[in-house]
Amino acid sequence: MRVFLNILATTALMLLTASVAMAQYYPERRLVREGNEQFERLNYRNALNRYNEALEHDTTKYESLYNRANAYLQYMLTNRADTTLKGEVANTLFEQIAADQLLSKEQRAEVLRNLGEGLFLQQNYEAALNSFRESLKLNPADREVKHNYILTKRIVDQKRQQQQQNEQNNQNQQNQDNQQNQDQNQNNEGNNDQNQDQNQPENNENNQDKNDDQNNEGDNNQNEKPENENDNGDQKGDEDEQEGKTPPPSGISRDEQERMLDAIQAQEDKTNEKLKEGEKAYIIPGKKNW
Repeated sequence: MRVFLNILATTALMLLTASVAMAQYYPERRLVREGNEQFERLNYRNALNRYNEALEHDTTKYESLYNRANAYLQYMLTNRADTTLKGEVANTLFEQIAADQLLSKEQRAEVLRNLGEGLFLQQNYEAALNSFRESLKLNPADREVKHNYILTKRIVDQKRQQQQQNEQNNQNQQNQDNQQNQDQNQNNEGNNDQNQDQNQPENNENNQDKNDDQNNEGDNNQNEKPENENDNGDQKGDEDEQEGKTPPPSGISRDEQERMLDAIQAQEDKTNEKLKEGEKAYIIPGKKNW
C-alpha cells in the first residue's frame, strides 16, 4: 500500500513539474485560456488584452489571432461611443487571417463568416454578401452562413432597386426640366416672332402714312399751280368782259379774232332777219375752238 501511495505521489509530482514546465515554455496557451474565460464573461476588453499578450509569444498562432479579431469586434460593438475603435481595424484583422495559406477550408470559411457578420453589423452589405458567398463556397453545409447570405442578399437587392429607381427618377426629372426649358425657349421665340409681325404692320402703316403725306403734299402743289393759273385767267377774262372784249384764243392773233367775231356777228344778224321775215332757218351750232 505504501508503495502504491509513493507511486501516486511520484506521478502527481511529475505531472505538476511537467505542467509548470509547459507553462514556462508555452505561456501563450495559458493566456489564450484566460482570454477565452474573459470572453465568455463578456469582458471583451480583458479578453482582448489576454490575446494580445499571447500573440507576443507566438504571432502566428491561429487561435490567438482569430479570438483577438472576435474580441475586438465585440468590444467595438458594445462600446460605440469609443471613437478609437474602428470597424476597418476589425475587418483588417479577419482579412489577414483569411489570407493565411496554411489554414484549412473549414478555418478560412469560419473567418470569412465572422468577417461577413462584422461587415453586416457595420451596414456594409455589399462586402458582407461577398464574404458570406466565399464562406459558402468553402463550407456549403453551414446553415448559419446560408441564412445570413439570404438575408443580406435581400437587403442588397432592395437597395439596388431603390438606387435604380432614384436614378430613373433623377433622369426623368432632368428630361422634364430640359423639355420645359426647350418649350420655354420655343415660346420665347414665338413671342419674338409675334412681336415682330405685330410691329411690321405698324411700320408699314407708318411708311404708308408717310407716303400718303408725301403724295398729298405733291397733289397740293399740283393743285395750287392750276388754281393760280385759273385765277389769273379768270381775272384776265373778267377784265376783258369788263372792257367788253372776248378773251382771244391761244395761237390766234388779235386781228384774226376780230375778223372771226365780225363774221359771226354778221351771220347772226342775217339769221335774225330771216326769222323776222318768217322764213325757215337752221341754226348751226357754233364750234368753239377756244
